Amino acid sequence: MLLHNLTSRLFVRTTGPVWLIALLATFCFGGQIKAAPEPSPAASPSASATATPSPTPTPVPLADVVGAEEITSTSLREIQANLAADQTGEKIARDLAHVTEEISALQAESTRVLAPGVPLDTVRDLERRWRKLADELAERTRDLTVSATLLDKELARAPDWTSTWSQTLAQAQASEAPPELIQRIKTLLAAIETTAEALRKKQASLLALQSRVAEQAQRATGALRAVKAAQDAAVERLLEQDSAPIWSPEVRAAATADLVEHTQASFGTQFVQLRAYFAREGTRLFYLALIYCALAFVLFKIKRQAARWTDQDPALERSNRVLQLPFATAGVLTFLFVRPLFEQAPRLFWVAFAALTLVPMVILLRQLLDRYLFPILNALVVFYVVAQLRSLAASLPVISRLMLLLEMVGGAIFLLWFIRSTRAAKHGTISRKATRAAARAGLVLFGVVFAANLLGYVGLANFLGAGALAAAYLAIFFYAAVGILQGLFFFALQIRPLAALRVVRNHRPLLRARVGRFLVLAAFFCWVLTTLSAFSLLSPAVEWVRRVLNAEAAIGSLHLSLGAVLAFALTVWFAILFSRFARFLLEEDIYDRLHLTRGSTYAVSTILHYAILLLGFFAAIAALGVDMTKFTVLAGAFGVGIGFGLQNIINNFVSGLILLFERPVQVGDVVEVSGSTGAIQRIGIRASVIRLANASEVIVPNGMLISEKVGNWTLSNRQRRMELRIGVAYGTDPERVIELLTKAAAAHPLVATNPEPRTFFQEFGNDALMFDLLFWTDDFDNWPQIKSDVAVAANATLLAAQIEIPFPQRTLHLQSIAPAVAQALQERIEPARPRAEGCPPPNEESSIAALPLWKQPPTL
Repeated sequence: MLLHNLTSRLFVRTTGPVWLIALLATFCFGGQIKAAPEPSPAASPSASATATPSPTPTPVPLADVVGAEEITSTSLREIQANLAADQTGEKIARDLAHVTEEISALQAESTRVLAPGVPLDTVRDLERRWRKLADELAERTRDLTVSATLLDKELARAPDWTSTWSQTLAQAQASEAPPELIQRIKTLLAAIETTAEALRKKQASLLALQSRVAEQAQRATGALRAVKAAQDAAVERLLEQDSAPIWSPEVRAAATADLVEHTQASFGTQFVQLRAYFAREGTRLFYLALIYCALAFVLFKIKRQAARWTDQDPALERSNRVLQLPFATAGVLTFLFVRPLFEQAPRLFWVAFAALTLVPMVILLRQLLDRYLFPILNALVVFYVVAQLRSLAASLPVISRLMLLLEMVGGAIFLLWFIRSTRAAKHGTISRKATRAAARAGLVLFGVVFAANLLGYVGLANFLGAGALAAAYLAIFFYAAVGILQGLFFFALQIRPLAALRVVRNHRPLLRARVGRFLVLAAFFCWVLTTLSAFSLLSPAVEWVRRVLNAEAAIGSLHLSLGAVLAFALTVWFAILFSRFARFLLEEDIYDRLHLTRGSTYAVSTILHYAILLLGFFAAIAALGVDMTKFTVLAGAFGVGIGFGLQNIINNFVSGLILLFERPVQVGDVVEVSGSTGAIQRIGIRASVIRLANASEVIVPNGMLISEKVGNWTLSNRQRRMELRIGVAYGTDPERVIELLTKAAAAHPLVATNPEPRTFFQEFGNDALMFDLLFWTDDFDNWPQIKSDVAVAANATLLAAQIEIPFPQRTLHLQSIAPAVAQALQERIEPARPRAEGCPPPNEESSIAALPLWKQPPTL
């Protein structure tokens, strides 16, 4: 019985009411569960599935009532707990009131705004907000549907429970069971009814709420369709006159109506939208404040450290200006988080937040811009304020039109003044000339906008004016953002963990230049996209680019498109860049930490380079749209052709792989190949480059380094042994010579001490005693200079010890000579060598033998 109770509890908790009914049937039949009869072969599976009746509830045996009642009570408590914990309906109901209020206000504003000549940015803002509201309501509808479905499943269990325990109560009463047991069953039946009633109420409320949400979703969807239609109509009629000229009486009447009647209603609806939005999403302001405080705290902490780093590195001076204003910098950076957090915010919120962001933006820009650009910055601030006010007045078309006229007149006057004031600088820089050119283009644009607005082409005027000013604002914003991000990155290179990397310590200027260039390019790309969006040209531009890239050209059975070719080129380019970066990082920062040998590092880098390029090539082929199965067949055919026609190239390629893995020679080794001795500079795919001592380079096929005899001077170590053969005069003490020569070699700082220098007495020469001085050095590249230094030191040591290094001597014996020749030789010898007093005159033979070899006459 205990086993039955435990099994019943486990199955009920895991599988639900179906297993509960099956277990109750098990209790009734003594623990034997009869399998359902299998359908006959003639019956289809679907028919048997639909014809299978639901199990009929049976009463619980009296002996098992307590255990089964506990299981059912546990299930009821779980259902009630889930009902109490599920606050989906309550939350949606609370938000629905604010959403309904916001939709009503936004609908009223949309009705006033969607008029001829409406600015496209205003319509785009309305379209974005209606889309977000429609998506949000659709998501809530799905949540309510899921909750209602779960309630249906729970309600389906109640009738089975009621039937089972009603039969069990009747059985207990008929069997005259104890009153406690009967009362326990009655309490359980009351709990089942109470839970079922709560489920029915919850389901009814969810269904009613679902209907209300669907009603608001229909309103949002209808408004979205209307806004899209107005947007399409505004784009199509962009070059048409959509309003009366500014001097017409109807414009004056509309202006009076806007000022008197519509202003209060317009601002009232916008305030209602703002209040309803913050009633739903007010907690996001708290998150935004936390972001600002965190950024300001971090920037304030590194402020002093940044000043010290700037004193050490003047290149950080421009970035230091940004970090010395932590609160203003934090304000500008916080603006980057506003759009994701407040995507559905109304226009009034964006106007208020833009006014708050304007102050730190101007403070930072005055630190980053050149002084001659300050007037443009001040003018843009004024234009930005007017533009925000015009955005608020978008539902008042005449007022917005007049404000645009005044804005264009003020902008034209300012640009004229700026062009005249900068004309005095005759030899301006490129940036000054570009600024003056942009000012002239802006002057022309402002004139076109003013004329279009004046003549009634309000849509075109709003399109050009709002787009141009938005492009200028975005350029200023991205300029400030790049300055801030560059400063943060440059100073991040000064602190851990980046400062601990060798690649950062050794290549900090290079990293600054590369990352700075990347940030500028990224900012320019973002500026182009946002400017196209401001002109409402982003979607058409994207669609045009997509059509151009997808246009196919057929070459036989191969279909290529420009997009596929660009994807192929970009994939290969990215693979090359990634390979270079990976090898750069390995060689600069990782190999030294792993203490790998020189040959191992080169082999790893080369194999990694080949692997990345190979994977990049296959990815590029896939991006090109080539069927890889066909490519496999072609590769097999090429393999056969390569085996016959390119044997030498394949031999050299495989030999290069053997060189990388076996490493008989390594990059930097000094080798002797075919009588040429030099250092290996590179081991390539086909050949290796050897740099000779005369600075020339020899390209040697890899197969030669594998198949032929190669002398490697530095295979096991980089020590070099040098020899000096020195002869001294006969009569010199050999042990003293050995001692002097050994000390002269050991005194050189680059001569190795292990093995130490050694001197050997080799032989008795014809003219001298011959010694060999052997010494080693670890500085292989400078061995010629070291050998020369030791030779000079040995010569100086022998001279200081008065040990003679004799010249080679030769004795000439003459058998016969003419008397006249002998007399002439005698006359030449006598003046050259004076006789000592008292010495007899030398005979003819000794005099001739005393002559140097090059002065002795030839043998007759």
